[in-house]
Amino acid sequence: MNYFKKISLRTIIQFSIVILVVVLSLIHQKLGVEKAAPVDAYCPFGAIESLFTLIFKGEFLKRIFTSSFILMGIFFLATLFLGRVFCGYFCPLGAIQEWLRKLGRLMGIKKDLEIPEKFDKYFRYIKYAVLALVVYYSFYLGDLIFRNYDPYSSLMHFGAELEEKIFGYSILAIIVIISLFSKSLWCRYFCPLGAFFGIIKKLSFFSIKRDNKTCISCGICDNVCPANLKIQNVDVINHADCISCGNCVTHCPKSSLSYRILKKPISKKIFLAILIMLVIIPLAIAPYTSFWKTKPESNIVNFKGEINVADIRGSNTLQYVIDVTKIPLEEFKSEFNMPKNVDTSLKLKEIGSVYNLINENSENIDTEDFRKFIEYYIANGSKIKQEEANHLQSKCPFEEENCEFPGKCGRYTDSNKDKLCDYSQ
Repeated sequence: MNYFKKISLRTIIQFSIVILVVVLSLIHQKLGVEKAAPVDAYCPFGAIESLFTLIFKGEFLKRIFTSSFILMGIFFLATLFLGRVFCGYFCPLGAIQEWLRKLGRLMGIKKDLEIPEKFDKYFRYIKYAVLALVVYYSFYLGDLIFRNYDPYSSLMHFGAELEEKIFGYSILAIIVIISLFSKSLWCRYFCPLGAFFGIIKKLSFFSIKRDNKTCISCGICDNVCPANLKIQNVDVINHADCISCGNCVTHCPKSSLSYRILKKPISKKIFLAILIMLVIIPLAIAPYTSFWKTKPESNIVNFKGEINVADIRGSNTLQYVIDVTKIPLEEFKSEFNMPKNVDTSLKLKEIGSVYNLINENSENIDTEDFRKFIEYYIANGSKIKQEEANHLQSKCPFEEENCEFPGKCGRYTDSNKDKLCDYSQ
């Protein structure tokens, strides 16, 4: 019972957020893009990636919608008053890195393995370069270019899209290993979202003040800081990488550290009360408002009503693709040798394995095979339909019995494979 009393509100929030995004990700994996939004829709970074596209082109990047902008608005305001609370309380990848470091200590890795301090301060600028590159190329290419490199996105795909996200999974693997003996290396040096909140943090009204009169320079504050900041030798902690976790304040044996907003001291209870008011309550209300949208009406049709074949996902069902593209089911059956009773509620990525349908590479047909066919059909649809019409209008000698293969009939069919036209029989 005493153990549960020691669990902080911060730990409860971190654990709850991790469980929430895992559940949302699994729902998306299970139900597909038509019924459940991808995890990108629940991350504020999408607003940064899509901002210039929205301003200059009047549209969102794929997988980004109003939910990301609402989340960013909430955390932008919270950062101004409380510092980087997203990173300290609500980032799933940040929480997992902290837990892995605790696991490392339990495994006997007591000493943090870190980059020397003289290099550390320069390495921290890398994330700002990453942020600039991601924002520029997302706008220039009109796509979430960071998605396939993002360890968070890879983590929440649970091994899916491995070939597409090979770099993301590789980075994730490195993070998992390094986090066992180092403090949140990804957050400090490479995270572009952390870089953005770091910029806002420099404008924040929030700081942590150290009382020189009571401080005994024990170094505990330095040891418990997940951002690996040097706290015991500075008067005011307002570093861009401070994530407002409060570890230094909580663990200080002399209570020499305290929160400040607009240079006025506040207690930890007031800090948490403001956190609940500025973040938790808005997060609970936002999904029920009319402004909250996690996905467009269709992932295939853009806001102009145009079909973008490249946006067809493996989690789209065959029936949905038929409804959107208006390509008859019979065309899919003919192209991919599907059975007559094919289940159109199956996802595109499932059809090949369920019915053992093989493509020209002797592999099960996949989403890309469907994309190629649909793209060809849309481009040549009128020509195909005209050829079919001409075919049906061909003169057929039904009066001729036992018409031999291949026959003179434009509608020649031989379903029983006896090399005789079925119509003549």
